[in-house]
Amino acid sequence: MEPTAKEGAGRPLSSPAPVSPANAAAPDPLAALPGPRRVWGWAAVLSYPLAWFYTRVLVFGSGTWPWAVFPLLYMAAVLAMARALGRKAGGNAPFWGACWVLQGLAAALWGAHAGPLGICQGLAWHLTAIYWTLAATGMQAAGRANAMVLLDGVAGLFTLPFGNFLLRLQLLWRGLKGAYRRRAGRMGPDRRRRRWELAAGLVLALLLGGYALGELSAADAGFGALMDRWLRWPRLDDRTLVRLFEQAFYLALSLPVGAWLFGLAGGGLRRKAPPVAEAQVYAWLGRCPRLPRLTARLAVGGLCLVYALFFAVQAAEFAAALGAPVPLTPLEVSTFAVEGFWQLCRILLLNFAVLAAVHFLCPCPADAPGRDRAGLAVFAGFGLAFAALAAAKLGLYIALYGPTPRRILSAWFLMVLGLGCVLALVRLFRRIQAVRITVAVLALSFSLLCCADLEGLCVNVHLDRLAAGQTQTVDWLLLGGCCDWGGRQELTARVRDRLRTLDLPAEDSQDEWACQDWLWQEES
Repeated sequence: MEPTAKEGAGRPLSSPAPVSPANAAAPDPLAALPGPRRVWGWAAVLSYPLAWFYTRVLVFGSGTWPWAVFPLLYMAAVLAMARALGRKAGGNAPFWGACWVLQGLAAALWGAHAGPLGICQGLAWHLTAIYWTLAATGMQAAGRANAMVLLDGVAGLFTLPFGNFLLRLQLLWRGLKGAYRRRAGRMGPDRRRRRWELAAGLVLALLLGGYALGELSAADAGFGALMDRWLRWPRLDDRTLVRLFEQAFYLALSLPVGAWLFGLAGGGLRRKAPPVAEAQVYAWLGRCPRLPRLTARLAVGGLCLVYALFFAVQAAEFAAALGAPVPLTPLEVSTFAVEGFWQLCRILLLNFAVLAAVHFLCPCPADAPGRDRAGLAVFAGFGLAFAALAAAKLGLYIALYGPTPRRILSAWFLMVLGLGCVLALVRLFRRIQAVRITVAVLALSFSLLCCADLEGLCVNVHLDRLAAGQTQTVDWLLLGGCCDWGGRQELTARVRDRLRTLDLPAEDSQDEWACQDWLWQEES
């Protein structure tokens, strides 16, 4: 029978000493990467030309076709990497991919819109790309678009890309170091020594040969001329130097862009769960102090009283306008139509914030039956009334002065807010995916809005109003801005031909509108 070790006996000399935390090796940041390492390496390498294409061709290029090509290249690369790693895209990824492709096709075929709509178009193109990446990598907080959409925006803009900003550099450095070690391991010590000897000999030969060439060229003029003709460095003119500097600038700028893109896609594929899941948000909200019912009732009730007073004043103004013995001048009607439009839109956003606070922070949900739900229904009804009032003001302004791209964009934004008001009111009595429907309608409707020929529509309406005598002044700012949209030469020719047939007043005569340079840029 073998003796057992007694308690307190000395440790055998062969047992390893415990490793202290100070001497422990630092954790490898790439050890937890899922899937084969070569997939990550190839993805990191291919991200460089993709980032260069975005920087050089799309951002600093002159054509519009890259806006449609880049989404296809980017989505193909991310989906191929996800498939190689065994990851499946989210269920709503095709929807966001279709919206992104549709926006890219609109920009490629018809160019970027003019004015604020063009700024919103470029911003929406990038935000749709980010949200598609979150959906394709399964990094949405709730697995779909819902009330956590703002949290998804933070994850897609900051958490994932900047949290994995050095991931591509780490992969490339690890791959190069591993390749060097494998190559050095296959070579024996004699071969490695001979390579160092060869490198040293080449350097020494270049130094000695250069010195000898210089001395011999000075000793004989013919030899010096021959060496000067053979060894003459290519001369670079100023234009070539500028081009080389531009390409170096584009390449340097594409490095952080590629790191950000790879951090977004690769950071999503290396994780099994989103940075902050919906369950974590609700758990955090459960630990937050509750909003007392009395406080919520007073806040909602106070807003309802203010809204009721506002609509009473608006009703009096409408009655005065309808019963005025003298018709209002166009300037007075315009002032009434435009005044307070964006303030009403901000009031609608305030209503959505109040409803969200009541829903998430009150002890009981907002759709619980009772007097609180009735009060919230009245509050949501006021929001719908604000949307209708803003729509009436905007519609009156468009009827007086015609549509412009900015007014159409305002109408679209108001339509989305009005839909949100209707869905919020319905959500109090029936559990529907109100936020998900609103976000989907917002993305799809804006994608379709980008495909519409808004500039051509506005120009035709303005010219028709001129022909019908509804307006007496040519809006050169509208015509010039619309015709300059994407180089619309056919629209410019249409305006030029149509203006020739109109009997314009003295201030818009041939001598006046002939001075418009954009109108004659294609004529010989």
